[in-house]
Amino acid sequence: MELIIKMTFLFMCGTIFGWCIELLWRRYFGLAKRWINPGFLNGPWLPLYGFGTIVLYFLSSLKITIVCLIPIFIVSLTALEFFTGLFFINFFKIRLWDYRQNKLNIMGLVCPFYTLLWTLIGVAFYYLIYPMLKENLISLLFRYDLVFFVGIFFGVFNVDVVVSFNLANRIKMSVIDSGQKWHVEYEKFKIELRDRFEQGIKNRTHFLLPFNGESDLLLNKRLNEHREKILKPIKRIKSKIRK
Repeated sequence: MELIIKMTFLFMCGTIFGWCIELLWRRYFGLAKRWINPGFLNGPWLPLYGFGTIVLYFLSSLKITIVCLIPIFIVSLTALEFFTGLFFINFFKIRLWDYRQNKLNIMGLVCPFYTLLWTLIGVAFYYLIYPMLKENLISLLFRYDLVFFVGIFFGVFNVDVVVSFNLANRIKMSVIDSGQKWHVEYEKFKIELRDRFEQGIKNRTHFLLPFNGESDLLLNKRLNEHREKILKPIKRIKSKIRK
Protein backbone atom coordinates (compact mmCIF):
# COMPACT_ATOMS: atom_id res chain seq x y z
CA MET A 1 0.00 0.00 0.00
CA GLU A 2 2.83 2.37 0.87
CA LEU A 3 4.45 1.70 -2.52
CA ILE A 4 1.20 2.46 -4.36
CA ILE A 5 0.70 5.75 -2.52
CA LYS A 6 4.34 6.66 -3.13
CA MET A 7 4.04 6.00 -6.88
CA THR A 8 0.76 7.92 -7.19
CA PHE A 9 2.28 10.91 -5.39
CA LEU A 10 5.34 10.87 -7.63
CA PHE A 11 3.15 10.51 -10.70
CA MET A 12 0.98 13.46 -9.67
CA CYS A 13 3.95 15.75 -9.02
CA GLY A 14 5.65 14.70 -12.25
CA THR A 15 2.58 15.27 -14.42
CA ILE A 16 1.97 18.77 -13.05
CA PHE A 17 5.56 20.02 -13.07
CA GLY A 18 6.14 18.42 -16.47
CA TRP A 19 3.13 20.28 -17.84
CA CYS A 20 4.56 23.56 -16.54
CA ILE A 21 7.93 22.82 -18.18
CA GLU A 22 6.32 22.00 -21.53
CA LEU A 23 4.00 25.01 -21.36
CA LEU A 24 6.94 27.40 -20.91
CA TRP A 25 9.06 25.55 -23.48
CA ARG A 26 6.39 25.90 -26.19
CA ARG A 27 5.86 29.56 -25.35
CA TYR A 28 9.49 30.64 -25.44
CA PHE A 29 11.35 27.99 -27.47
CA GLY A 30 8.73 26.21 -29.59
CA LEU A 31 8.09 26.78 -33.25
CA ALA A 32 4.79 28.55 -32.62
CA LYS A 33 6.06 30.78 -29.75
CA ARG A 34 2.52 30.77 -28.31
CA TRP A 35 0.71 29.66 -25.19
CA ILE A 36 -0.41 26.15 -26.14
CA ASN A 37 -1.83 23.52 -23.83
CA PRO A 38 0.80 20.78 -24.21
CA GLY A 39 0.11 17.10 -24.42
CA PHE A 40 -2.81 14.84 -25.12
CA LEU A 41 -5.04 15.54 -22.11
CA ASN A 42 -7.06 18.67 -21.39
CA GLY A 43 -5.96 19.42 -17.85
CA PRO A 44 -2.64 20.75 -16.55
CA TRP A 45 -0.88 17.40 -16.46
CA LEU A 46 1.37 15.31 -18.69
CA PRO A 47 1.41 11.56 -17.92
CA LEU A 48 4.71 11.06 -19.76
CA TYR A 49 6.46 13.16 -17.14
CA GLY A 50 4.60 11.33 -14.38
CA PHE A 51 5.91 7.97 -15.53
CA GLY A 52 9.32 9.55 -16.12
CA THR A 53 9.38 10.79 -12.52
CA ILE A 54 8.63 7.30 -11.21
CA VAL A 55 11.41 5.87 -13.39
CA LEU A 56 13.89 8.51 -12.22
CA TYR A 57 13.01 8.00 -8.56
CA PHE A 58 13.58 4.26 -8.59
CA LEU A 59 16.70 4.52 -10.75
CA SER A 60 18.12 7.15 -8.40
CA SER A 61 17.55 4.79 -5.46
CA LEU A 62 19.89 2.21 -6.98
CA LYS A 63 23.22 1.85 -5.20
CA ILE A 64 25.33 2.84 -8.20
CA THR A 65 27.25 5.98 -9.13
CA ILE A 66 25.89 8.78 -11.28
CA VAL A 67 28.43 7.84 -13.97
CA CYS A 68 26.73 4.46 -14.31
CA LEU A 69 23.27 5.98 -13.97
CA ILE A 70 23.59 8.47 -16.83
CA PRO A 71 23.57 5.79 -19.61
CA ILE A 72 20.58 4.18 -17.89
CA PHE A 73 18.81 7.57 -17.82
CA ILE A 74 19.51 8.01 -21.52
CA VAL A 75 18.18 4.59 -22.54
CA SER A 76 15.16 4.43 -20.22
CA LEU A 77 13.85 7.98 -20.74
CA THR A 78 14.44 7.94 -24.49
CA ALA A 79 12.70 4.57 -24.76
CA LEU A 80 9.77 5.87 -22.73
CA GLU A 81 9.40 8.85 -25.06
CA PHE A 82 9.83 6.79 -28.24
CA PHE A 83 7.35 4.02 -27.43
CA THR A 84 4.76 6.47 -26.10
CA GLY A 85 4.91 8.48 -29.33
CA LEU A 86 4.92 5.32 -31.44
CA PHE A 87 1.83 3.99 -29.67
CA PHE A 88 -0.19 7.13 -30.39
CA ILE A 89 0.89 7.23 -34.04
CA ASN A 90 0.15 3.57 -34.74
CA PHE A 91 -2.97 3.15 -32.63
CA PHE A 92 -4.69 6.55 -32.64
CA LYS A 93 -3.12 8.07 -35.80
CA ILE A 94 -1.96 11.04 -33.72
CA ARG A 95 1.52 12.56 -33.60
CA LEU A 96 1.86 14.26 -30.23
CA TRP A 97 5.27 15.83 -30.92
CA ASP A 98 7.44 16.21 -33.98
CA TYR A 99 11.24 16.20 -34.06
CA ARG A 100 11.54 15.65 -37.82
CA GLN A 101 13.21 19.04 -38.21
CA ASN A 102 15.98 17.99 -35.80
CA LYS A 103 19.11 16.20 -36.94
CA LEU A 104 19.52 12.44 -36.44
CA ASN A 105 15.91 12.00 -35.36
CA ILE A 106 14.21 8.59 -35.38
CA MET A 107 10.73 8.79 -36.91
CA GLY A 108 10.45 12.31 -35.52
CA LEU A 109 9.86 10.82 -32.07
CA VAL A 110 13.32 11.02 -30.51
CA CYS A 111 16.50 12.88 -31.39
CA PRO A 112 19.88 13.58 -29.73
CA PHE A 113 18.93 17.11 -28.67
CA TYR A 114 15.89 16.07 -26.67
CA THR A 115 17.66 12.98 -25.37
CA LEU A 116 20.28 15.36 -23.97
CA LEU A 117 17.54 17.45 -22.33
CA TRP A 118 15.99 14.33 -20.79
CA THR A 119 19.41 13.33 -19.45
CA LEU A 120 19.98 16.76 -17.93
CA ILE A 121 16.57 16.53 -16.27
CA GLY A 122 17.57 13.12 -14.91
CA VAL A 123 20.85 14.44 -13.49
CA ALA A 124 19.07 17.46 -11.94
CA PHE A 125 16.50 15.11 -10.41
CA TYR A 126 19.26 12.90 -8.96
CA TYR A 127 21.14 15.78 -7.30
CA LEU A 128 18.35 18.23 -6.40
CA ILE A 129 15.02 16.45 -6.09
CA TYR A 130 15.73 12.85 -5.10
CA PRO A 131 17.57 13.76 -1.84
CA MET A 132 14.53 15.78 -0.69
CA LEU A 133 12.11 13.04 -1.66
CA LYS A 134 14.22 10.38 0.01
CA GLU A 135 14.15 12.29 3.30
CA ASN A 136 10.56 13.55 3.27
CA LEU A 137 8.44 11.34 1.04
CA ILE A 138 7.53 8.77 3.69
CA SER A 139 6.45 11.44 6.19
CA LEU A 140 4.40 13.20 3.49
CA LEU A 141 2.49 9.99 2.80
CA PHE A 142 1.09 10.05 6.37
CA ARG A 143 -0.44 13.50 5.91
CA TYR A 144 -4.12 12.76 5.39
CA ASP A 145 -4.83 16.12 3.78
CA LEU A 146 -2.19 15.38 1.14
CA VAL A 147 -3.52 11.87 0.52
CA PHE A 148 -7.01 13.37 0.14
CA PHE A 149 -5.65 15.89 -2.41
CA VAL A 150 -3.97 13.07 -4.35
CA GLY A 151 -7.30 11.24 -4.42
CA ILE A 152 -9.11 14.32 -5.77
CA PHE A 153 -6.38 14.76 -8.37
CA PHE A 154 -6.73 11.22 -9.67
CA GLY A 155 -10.51 11.49 -9.74
CA VAL A 156 -10.36 14.51 -12.05
CA PHE A 157 -7.41 13.05 -13.95
CA ASN A 158 -9.27 9.81 -14.72
CA VAL A 159 -12.28 11.73 -16.05
CA ASP A 160 -9.92 13.67 -18.31
CA VAL A 161 -8.34 10.42 -19.54
CA VAL A 162 -11.75 9.01 -20.49
CA VAL A 163 -12.78 12.20 -22.31
CA SER A 164 -9.45 12.50 -24.13
CA PHE A 165 -9.34 8.88 -25.25
CA ASN A 166 -12.89 9.23 -26.53
CA LEU A 167 -11.71 12.19 -28.61
CA ALA A 168 -8.70 10.15 -29.79
CA ASN A 169 -11.04 7.42 -31.02
CA ARG A 170 -13.12 9.99 -32.90
CA ILE A 171 -9.96 11.31 -34.55
CA LYS A 172 -8.79 7.79 -35.35
CA MET A 173 -12.08 6.87 -37.04
CA SER A 174 -12.01 10.10 -39.07
CA VAL A 175 -8.47 9.35 -40.28
CA ILE A 176 -9.41 5.77 -41.20
CA ASP A 177 -12.60 6.88 -42.99
CA SER A 178 -10.59 9.32 -45.12
CA GLY A 179 -9.06 6.33 -46.92
CA GLN A 180 -5.62 7.96 -46.95
CA LYS A 181 -2.48 7.10 -45.02
CA TRP A 182 -1.78 10.03 -42.72
CA HIS A 183 -1.85 11.03 -39.07
CA VAL A 184 -2.97 14.12 -37.18
CA GLU A 185 -0.26 16.47 -36.02
CA TYR A 186 -1.93 17.19 -32.71
CA GLU A 187 -0.21 20.40 -31.70
CA LYS A 188 -0.61 21.99 -35.13
CA PHE A 189 -4.25 20.94 -35.14
CA LYS A 190 -4.85 22.69 -31.81
CA ILE A 191 -3.13 25.82 -33.14
CA GLU A 192 -5.38 25.77 -36.20
CA LEU A 193 -8.46 25.67 -33.96
CA ARG A 194 -7.09 28.53 -31.88
CA ASP A 195 -6.49 30.53 -35.07
CA ARG A 196 -10.08 29.99 -36.17
CA PHE A 197 -11.31 31.32 -32.84
CA GLU A 198 -9.02 34.36 -32.93
CA GLN A 199 -10.17 35.14 -36.47
CA GLY A 200 -13.80 35.01 -35.36
CA ILE A 201 -14.58 31.89 -37.39
CA LYS A 202 -15.19 29.66 -34.40
CA ASN A 203 -17.52 30.91 -31.67
CA ARG A 204 -15.94 29.31 -28.65
CA THR A 205 -12.79 27.59 -27.49
CA HIS A 206 -10.67 27.39 -24.39
CA PHE A 207 -6.98 27.05 -23.63
CA LEU A 208 -7.55 23.77 -21.76
CA LEU A 209 -10.42 22.62 -24.01
CA PRO A 210 -9.39 23.33 -27.61
CA PHE A 211 -11.99 20.88 -28.97
CA ASN A 212 -14.86 22.22 -26.89
CA GLY A 213 -18.10 22.40 -28.88
CA GLU A 214 -16.82 20.41 -31.85
CA SER A 215 -19.48 17.91 -32.93
CA ASP A 216 -18.47 14.83 -34.94
CA LEU A 217 -19.48 16.60 -38.16
CA LEU A 218 -17.48 19.74 -37.37
CA LEU A 219 -14.53 17.74 -36.07
CA ASN A 220 -14.40 15.73 -39.29
CA LYS A 221 -14.54 18.95 -41.29
CA ARG A 222 -11.64 20.47 -39.33
CA LEU A 223 -9.67 17.23 -39.67
CA ASN A 224 -10.22 17.24 -43.44
CA GLU A 225 -8.84 20.79 -43.60
CA HIS A 226 -5.90 19.71 -41.43
CA ARG A 227 -5.28 16.70 -43.71
CA GLU A 228 -5.10 18.90 -46.79
CA LYS A 229 -2.51 21.13 -45.14
CA ILE A 230 -0.40 18.11 -44.25
CA LEU A 231 -0.70 16.26 -47.56
CA LYS A 232 -0.45 19.26 -49.89
CA PRO A 233 3.38 19.58 -49.60
CA ILE A 234 3.70 15.82 -50.19
CA LYS A 235 1.52 16.01 -53.28
CA ARG A 236 3.59 18.96 -54.56
CA ILE A 237 6.84 17.02 -54.13
CA LYS A 238 5.40 13.95 -55.89
CA SER A 239 4.21 16.15 -58.75
CA LYS A 240 7.69 17.61 -59.21
CA ILE A 241 9.23 14.14 -59.20
CA ARG A 242 6.88 12.98 -61.97
CA LYS A 243 7.81 16.00 -64.08
